[in-house]
Amino acid sequence: MRFSAAVLSACLSLAFMGGIQATWAQDNASAQTTAPTAQATEYEASWQSLHMGTLVTAKVFGQTPDEVKRLGAIVESEIVRFDDMMSVHKETALNEVNRSAGEWVEVTPEIAEMTREALEVADLTDSAFEPTIGPIVNLWKIGFGGHSVPSDAAIAEALKHVNHRTVALKEEDGRHFLRIEKGQNIDMGAIAKGYIGQKLADRLKKEGAKHALLDLGGNVVAVGEKYENHPWRVGLQRPDQTRGAYFAVVSANDESVITSGAYERNFEKDGKKYGHILSAKTGRPVATDLSSVTILDKNGARADALCTALFGMGVSAAERFLEEHPDVHAVLLSSDMKTALVSDAIKDRVRVTDPEIVVKIIKH
Repeated sequence: MRFSAAVLSACLSLAFMGGIQATWAQDNASAQTTAPTAQATEYEASWQSLHMGTLVTAKVFGQTPDEVKRLGAIVESEIVRFDDMMSVHKETALNEVNRSAGEWVEVTPEIAEMTREALEVADLTDSAFEPTIGPIVNLWKIGFGGHSVPSDAAIAEALKHVNHRTVALKEEDGRHFLRIEKGQNIDMGAIAKGYIGQKLADRLKKEGAKHALLDLGGNVVAVGEKYENHPWRVGLQRPDQTRGAYFAVVSANDESVITSGAYERNFEKDGKKYGHILSAKTGRPVATDLSSVTILDKNGARADALCTALFGMGVSAAERFLEEHPDVHAVLLSSDMKTALVSDAIKDRVRVTDPEIVVKIIKH
């Protein structure tokens, strides 16, 4: 049986940055029973916060109220640590890398690791995911107050500085250093949440958590199973409807479920809609016939980056990529929302609930 931690203990509120409150759920005990009654009693605590420009939520479980409070406190401390390390709105090592372009800058082991993973996916996808897209992102500012189309000349100038192959990493005596070329700007917005979610999951498991559910602004990480022999069920957002309307449900166990699409951050100008996912080839919002891409992967950083890459590729190129890379598991939803393409390896774990959507299996 599963109960709210607050059933046996007072509600715990943790104050943290920005004056936001993280409060443990006080749901009625009977509403928390989600496992067979033969299972040992288990307690649940829910936590949420605004960090990294997004809503972060977590559900953690344990055998005692004190255990779930301890695990929840770990989630909070790790989120704050990563926010302080990687936020674009703070004095962080990543911002220093951009300010000191052309020079070696010391970074944390986590930033070095995330950068290596970003460069690997950039190579794998021929820059469909591109970590040096920063000059283009800063030019358009979509989702950050930008509502105008830059000039062709401005786009061409920004594109001169987009090339992940010039990014350099080195390690000396256990210290990590990162350098980008002058004029470059590294942007980890399309990989950071996936990386951080994975690190949170790894830390929770190290601390003894058997299962948990994390959500970093729609980037979902399933830690373990929901309970024995029952996976977590994660809904996939239907892009043309309000948040919470799903076109499919996937079963997840100890993996990330991450979705990319241009339906939440965009603007319209002269009757044309411009999404926030930008092309490293054209310097403009990607022209794609996909409305969303979902990746299931044990590696959250890889899942996050690949989502962006496949979305920009469009249906045909993304389908070819998945055929050639059977270790990448995806759900692609066409722009007309009439077809869902599902990787063969996960076909039994994806249930399309919208009767108007036809399912096509991507064979390897």
